[in-house]
Formats: sequence, structure tokens, C-alpha cells
Amino acid sequence: MEHGKLDLQGCALSSILLALFLLPTPAHAQAWTQPKHHGYFKLTYGQSAAAEQYTTGGDLQPYARNVEGDAFLDRSYYLYAEFGLTDQATLVALLPYKQLTVRDGTRAHTTRAPGSAQLGLRVDLKPSYKARGTPHAVAAQFLLTLPTGYARNRTPAAGPGQVDVQGTLHYGASLWPLPAYTQVGLGLRLRSGLYALSHAVDCDPHLGVDCLPDQQPVYDEEWLFSGEIGASAGRWALVQILAFGVWSNQAPVLDFDPANPIPTRQRYLKAGAGLTLYPVPAVGLSVQYFTTPAGRNTVRSSDWFWGLEYKLR
Repeated sequence: MEHGKLDLQGCALSSILLALFLLPTPAHAQAWTQPKHHGYFKLTYGQSAAAEQYTTGGDLQPYARNVEGDAFLDRSYYLYAEFGLTDQATLVALLPYKQLTVRDGTRAHTTRAPGSAQLGLRVDLKPSYKARGTPHAVAAQFLLTLPTGYARNRTPAAGPGQVDVQGTLHYGASLWPLPAYTQVGLGLRLRSGLYALSHAVDCDPHLGVDCLPDQQPVYDEEWLFSGEIGASAGRWALVQILAFGVWSNQAPVLDFDPANPIPTRQRYLKAGAGLTLYPVPAVGLSVQYFTTPAGRNTVRSSDWFWGLEYKLR
């Protein structure tokens, strides 16, 4: 694999894409719907850093040649919201503000801009289990990923630039009499190739803009999987063990290069833990940490998320 400015952009955009779809969400968020007119709101600050990347074969190599320490940094904000339209249907929305830096052997390249928003619906598939104390929940979630007009060929870009659709199925269960729960999820992301909601900037070197020619690559569909176990300490705290990942339908075969700045195929696993404290019942303060124990054609990053959440009742 070659290393340099364009390779750095590819790895950075890969991390952006993964973060947009798999941003850590609140406990019970995927398997449980909100009651009618109830809401959940969370502001999260995320910080990801990487000094290494996984090759297409799954081996580790330096993120960038002649760069010591972290060559990729993502310090971004995410506004997440849920609102119960009915007891069986919950509106879901996510808006990120991206602050990204990639370093090559000469200097750092930084972008600050809104990223791709997500808008969708979560539907309760077992409304008969809505009674208080029932241990099971099953829900389907459908999301649209919508670019917010950013330049998709900037170095680094605030997102991949195309509209995507994803659907996931989630099952959750209470572990009562233990004060704990577990949930798992499986889904599929379909890549549309529709770039109308983003734009490309002119890469004339005389303009002083860090960018690449607008390639608009064809991405492979990806399977999404997740799982978590949570336990509460009264109403004051929640501890979580979490894992999630992506598995492209076809195995990655092309390294990051100027003709393919965003990996069109990638596979990886994230694993981590979280803690949420509740000083008052409606307000929570959370921290989550993730590492990347395995991957192919993706960045090996360490990820921290700090959040402030509010429950509307």
C-alpha cells in the first residue's frame, strides 16, 4: 500500500462513515420504542484517534509513513433524538458536526462541517409485550442517511456524500430478577450511489483547496451487527459491555489509493464498555470507550464518547 495525503483521506473517510452509522446509542435504544409523546435527547462529543490501519488481508501497518503518533483525529459532536409518535412507532434522528484532521509527512489537513444526517423510524414488532415488567422486546429500525450539502471530495471530507438506506432488526430481553438486560441486532445497509445532496469543489491547485477529483465510487452493501449487556445500580448508574461491526458482502481486495479514496469494501469489529450516571432521573452523564480488535481495509482506532442525555416524560 502506498502512504500519503490521498491514502490518509481514504482512511479518514472510512472512519467517518463507520461513526455515522454505528455511533453508540442509549441503552435499550434499538429494541425498545418510546411511549407516545415521550422523548430522548443526547448530545455526544466523540474523539477517535489512530496510528495504525488494517490492510485488506487483516494485517496491521502504520497509518501513514513518516508520521509519529496519531495521524488521524476525529473530534466531533453528535445530536441524537428519539420521539414517540405512538406507543409502537418512534421517530429517530441524528445530526453530526465533524471536526477532522489527517496528517501526512508535511502538514495537517483539517475540515469542520456538518456531516451526513440520519432520519428514520423504529417500529415495535411485539406490541402485546408493552405491559410493564414484560421481559422481551423486538423492533425494526429503518434509517435514511442524508448528506447536508458538504463537499464530498475535500481532504478530509465530512462524509461520503451519497444517500444510503439501512434496516435493522433488534431483540432485547430483561434478565430479571437481576437488574440487567441484553440485546442483539442485525441489519443491512444499501448503498444508493445518489450524490445529489452533496457537492464537489474545484481541485485546481492554484485555489489552495485540499481535495481530490470527484470519483463517486460504487460501494458494496454491508451487514451490520451489534450486541450489548447492561446492568443498573438502582436508578443512579448503568454499566454496559458493547460490541458492533460491519461486514461487507464481498471481501476487500483494493487498498486505499487515489482511485478509491473511500474503501468500497471493509470489515471490522468494535468492542468496548460504557458507564452512565443519573444525578436526577431525567438527566444522564455517560462515557463510552471502544477499541478495534479486528478489521480488514479499515482504520484501527481508539474511540471515546462523552454524552449528556435528557429523557422527556
